[in-house]
Amino acid sequence: MRSKSILLIGLTFLLSIPALGQKNIYSTYSRYGLGELVKQGFGSNIGYGSLSSGLRVDDVINYSNPASYTAQDTNSFIFDMGISANTSMQRSSDAKINRTTAGFDHLAIGFPVFRWWKSSIGVVPLSHVGYHVTSTTLSNDLDQIVNEYEGSGGVRQFYIGNGFNIGDHLSVGLNYFYLFGSTNYRSASYLPQDPYSGQFQKEFVNTLSGSRFQLGLQYHWNIFSDYTMTAGASYDLQADLNVERDEKFFSFYQYSDSDGVLRQDTIDRVNSSSSFTTQYPSGYRAGFTLQNPKLIMGADFKYQNWSKVNGFDNLNDSYSLQAGVEYTPDRQALRNYFKRVNYRLGGYYKQSYLTINNQDLKDYGITFGLGIPLKYNKTKFNVALQLGRRGTTDQNLIEENYAIINFNITFYDFWFIQQKYQ
Repeated sequence: MRSKSILLIGLTFLLSIPALGQKNIYSTYSRYGLGELVKQGFGSNIGYGSLSSGLRVDDVINYSNPASYTAQDTNSFIFDMGISANTSMQRSSDAKINRTTAGFDHLAIGFPVFRWWKSSIGVVPLSHVGYHVTSTTLSNDLDQIVNEYEGSGGVRQFYIGNGFNIGDHLSVGLNYFYLFGSTNYRSASYLPQDPYSGQFQKEFVNTLSGSRFQLGLQYHWNIFSDYTMTAGASYDLQADLNVERDEKFFSFYQYSDSDGVLRQDTIDRVNSSSSFTTQYPSGYRAGFTLQNPKLIMGADFKYQNWSKVNGFDNLNDSYSLQAGVEYTPDRQALRNYFKRVNYRLGGYYKQSYLTINNQDLKDYGITFGLGIPLKYNKTKFNVALQLGRRGTTDQNLIEENYAIINFNITFYDFWFIQQKYQ
């Protein structure tokens, strides 16, 4: 049965990788840079503000700090998969619009190699692109010109990570990430009052690929009889990424033939391709957690050097602060199921990597989460809700009020233990 389970999980993992690219979001700001950068972590992390640096628990895959892998039990296996949904209300100085999207999110597994060496493999999102914006301007002849802008796609990461215990209190880790994906952009301009005047379209696709590395460490010690303090940090090494850009300029006009059928004639078409090198920036993340059997609480700070990245406009250095808490009344309760539920609360403040019209783009919000155990074991269904605000209406920009709900299930099983009785 164990071998069949391994095979089934492996096939699910491989066959689901293409679906990870199909998630849609809706954010006007995803048209810049690599798109909207996804908050790292799965539903359990996100529920308490995306804590990761000092997070050290045995039933969660915390890929944001590879040193945390060593917390996993030596005889256990973890399989994690999740989906998410996003609804947003976007407001400018003179208009509002509501959007809702959903899609598949991530897959990951965690497993022991030796007692002192634990590993994880997964596919997780880095960024998403999704928007559709329409604006109007006036030509020199005072004719109304409609401009449309659309974008889709995103960048994903396949990772292999390893964590190692060094003594009783120190752990170190290394993640290797392979980045891949395409972002698609289209713009069009036309005169709505004159359908025969012609339309101009511009499309380009950025296909990105490359590798990067992340280092991590955690140091944990007992400060009271049942309280443990964990201090952690991770460092992203700067890495070169390859971008292949395909561009198409296309102009045409439409007309109705003698039978009333709408036809389209091409005026001009120009295709071109190019390539350039950009970077995944260096950055660091540091934080701590304080925990006992009922409580986990902590905070993180993260900084990334996006201003040094080539090939994209409007980028600036980013930083963020996260804090959160988890409370579990009694993890071993047998009679009262709700005492075994994890109750989570958190918050975050982020200076985005975008600066538009001399406005630094800020993102802040609160998070709520539940870890709902299935049966009397460590398998859990995690739910996390983010309520946040991004952007501003100043300088003709857009303010986005959003709600993101994450669902993920963490299958936890003890493997490599032989049954002595049947």
